[in-house]
Amino acid sequence: MKHITVRDIVKATEGTLICMNESEDEGEIGERSLLDLCIDSRIIKEGDLFIPLLGENTDGHRFLPDAMKTAAAALTSIRPEKLYPTPEALQEAKNRGDVLILVEDTEKGLQEAGAYIRMQYEPPVIGVTGSVGKTTTRRMIVTALRGNREVFETPGNLNSRYGVPIAVSRMLDQPSEVAVLEMGIDRIGEMDILRDVARPEIAVCTMIGTCHMEYFGTQEKIREQKLLCASRDTVLFLNADDPLLREMNGKAAAKEILYYGLDPDAEYHAEEITTGDTHVRFVYCHGDTRIPVELPVLGDHNVRNAVVALAICDYLGLDLEPSAAALADFQPMRQITKKMQRGTVVIDDTYNASPDSMKALLSVLSGYPTKGSRWAVLGDMFELGSNELEQHAEVGDAFSQVQVDHLITVGERAKVLGQHAQEAKPGMDYRAADSLEDAAELLKAELKPEDVVVLKASHGMHFDQIVEMLLS
Repeated sequence: MKHITVRDIVKATEGTLICMNESEDEGEIGERSLLDLCIDSRIIKEGDLFIPLLGENTDGHRFLPDAMKTAAAALTSIRPEKLYPTPEALQEAKNRGDVLILVEDTEKGLQEAGAYIRMQYEPPVIGVTGSVGKTTTRRMIVTALRGNREVFETPGNLNSRYGVPIAVSRMLDQPSEVAVLEMGIDRIGEMDILRDVARPEIAVCTMIGTCHMEYFGTQEKIREQKLLCASRDTVLFLNADDPLLREMNGKAAAKEILYYGLDPDAEYHAEEITTGDTHVRFVYCHGDTRIPVELPVLGDHNVRNAVVALAICDYLGLDLEPSAAALADFQPMRQITKKMQRGTVVIDDTYNASPDSMKALLSVLSGYPTKGSRWAVLGDMFELGSNELEQHAEVGDAFSQVQVDHLITVGERAKVLGQHAQEAKPGMDYRAADSLEDAAELLKAELKPEDVVVLKASHGMHFDQIVEMLLS
């Protein structure tokens, strides 16, 4: 297992090594091993490199003196005489022998350190991006790969311009034969940073949606930025069922573009899709290869996620049978099916929401096999930009294509969705609830044992509280 040293980080960041205890040998300190990159002084471990960042409300340098009680070294853009707030603190740092690396910009230093560490990792790296479904797709790919290989994956939600370097720094901590990294952006220019840190040999783009539209402006601009995940050395897997991605064949910067999805013309696709009450079955197809698959999650979007997971295993030349078997035990992180005591099925997808993921959930509800009624409880979606009401209306218009018997909305934006849904499906029962509590009470009073209800809104709407009230 390779180790990163203080000298390596000095070189990667073009920084200046400062040893607060001037009597210590700089050569020995330069060979000191570092564990992980850390930007949070509350969770720092012995051996970590602490990197203070300048935030909107505070400067991480405030926490550096305390962090150095545990950290092996730290980056800093402030010289020691100004970094330590009192003469006593400065003397304590000298006595402790704090090791600092002076750089011009600590955020850039974080990313340069991550990029250097990435270059020490020899197995292939797979990057996953897209407007919707990044985390589920990443988890599907990891699950399928683990049928054959030891896999490193992005810990938690470390998928940003801060998170990816930290995730990469942990790739050397444990033995693995392949790594899967999630790459999330909400600003123009961020994907260039993530690509240069992660350097994926294989990249996946799940779809182009409307998340963070206030920062990107158009879906075409979102597509442009998302596809910067690939370089000329990257094999790029694109969702064939997304029109904005389908038209990019030969137009994106990549070594090779491969398509996956439900479209039978895609190189990797699904056939014979059937849905049960808690699972979906399909046949994975690529050339003459046909592999039956069962997933313990619902929805065509999850079939698509499983297809690209198997496609990557296929591309890497792995045995697809154990990969398909592993997918049968896939553990979803967000969309969870539960049952009320009376037997009503509750599909909890309250983690977050966008127009595309909300329409996908309506499709799941519409195809759910039940003898009872189908209920949708939908709330406001955030970060959609200046045309947010039009996008809520677009979800409402989609009700003309799905089988939903009852709709409850919570939130002022969601009322626009509800009004359009009622126009698109005149026979559907629609009510706007004034609060989470009102929505829960309405459901408790009217849900029947064979009914199924789905719940979805942006995380800030706190729809998880409705689920708690239903199940209590």
